Amino acid sequence: MRNTKNQKLGLNIMICYGVGSLGEGIGYNVFFAFFIFFMTTVAGISPAIAGTVSTISVLWDAITDPMIGAWSDRTRNKHGRRRPFIRWGSLLFGLSIALLFINVDLPQNIKTAYYIIINLFYWVTMTSCVIPHAALGSELTNDFNDRTKLRSAATIFLNTGTLIATSTPLMIVAFLSGKLGSDAKGWAATGIIFGCLVALVYNICYVATNGLEPHNHNLDATGDEKPAGGWAEFWHDAVAALKNKDLGRLLGVTFFFNIVVTLGSGLLVYMMIYVYGYSEAKTSLFYLVTGIAVIIAVVPVGYLANRLGKKIVMIGGLLLWGIGFLVIGLLPQSDILMFGFYSIAYFGNAAYWTMIYAMSYDTAIVEEFKTGKRPDGLYTSLIGLFMKFGNALGTFISGIGLEIIGFDGTAAIQTKSVVSGIRYLFAFTPAIALAIAAVFAVKYTMTQKKYELYSNALENKAAGLPFDESLIND
Repeated sequence: MRNTKNQKLGLNIMICYGVGSLGEGIGYNVFFAFFIFFMTTVAGISPAIAGTVSTISVLWDAITDPMIGAWSDRTRNKHGRRRPFIRWGSLLFGLSIALLFINVDLPQNIKTAYYIIINLFYWVTMTSCVIPHAALGSELTNDFNDRTKLRSAATIFLNTGTLIATSTPLMIVAFLSGKLGSDAKGWAATGIIFGCLVALVYNICYVATNGLEPHNHNLDATGDEKPAGGWAEFWHDAVAALKNKDLGRLLGVTFFFNIVVTLGSGLLVYMMIYVYGYSEAKTSLFYLVTGIAVIIAVVPVGYLANRLGKKIVMIGGLLLWGIGFLVIGLLPQSDILMFGFYSIAYFGNAAYWTMIYAMSYDTAIVEEFKTGKRPDGLYTSLIGLFMKFGNALGTFISGIGLEIIGFDGTAAIQTKSVVSGIRYLFAFTPAIALAIAAVFAVKYTMTQKKYELYSNALENKAAGLPFDESLIND
């Protein structure tokens, strides 16, 4: 176990940690980019029901997020607080992805129930490794700028996973469908491939980070000092965390941003296939180009964050991505706009994923200063909670929106009114949500200067020296 106090991170540690985000990027995006599409075009589920199935399961996951985060905070496992979750959770996460893309031959009502159950399983297993992995990042360093670098490395891997999950499935499905004799078998085999890949990369991270996780201080507690558990303690900690105003602002950013993650990503494949008329190969090429663009964007995002501040980069990224949706949705069809401008606008996606956890790590110092606790898992899981609330609303809007405009999953060519409806859904709903997210980001106040004030006061408090007590009520 290493001591993280005031230590700078080496590139090897950043890579070891970042590899886990590759699994998150794959597992998260293969679901949001293709699951509703799979249900409506292969499994024969109506858009409204498909959206509702996803909404129910995401709301369930929102409930379990803070519970798993708090559980990892309190665990007394000798191998650490986070890594055991990453190891075992990822195996179940991979299994759930494989089960998602199976077209079960059952009556419609039973088939719908199957997808609800598998969705519940998918989300809770994803949380069981994603939340502890994100919380681990806070424990690897206390340095304000190194946290940005660490999350930049993780975001590069995250976006690499996104690239893999969005640019390759349609081509893999097309190839395997030809070999196996049906689209349903092609999707099932593709789900198995991605499930195995997710489990593999998370376990690479688990092995590579051996010895990097700090000593589990819960093992040192005895008697009344033992980490408490149960619902009462969980709700007490959650309520205390929500009193942190800057955390609350980040939760607002997260909620509205993740409406766009599910809504925008879900509608994008409909936009390319039914509005732009792209083939599977060209659709995959688009995902490849934008995936590479967002990986490249992580480098200037990290640089600008250290120069201008995390807040400024977050606001700029949110507004830029919102403009991208409006431009692609409303202007005349153009490959230059779709491949070129949207790739630039995708900078906003990189800005959010690089900044959000780094900023939440920073806000947790307020709770540590007041109580002496380090609720990294709880804070990370609350980000996950509001992420899933946004995901749930985004999938609901996507499914209901497609139903309202009259989308027909059995039709190869949609009517002009449906095509227009897809364009307007794609343009306006994400742009509005991102504008609201930017308002929350504007109100965020935890600058580097303020963080250093808390950090210095925390050190003095721990050493029994005078400290600025006004920070307690700040």
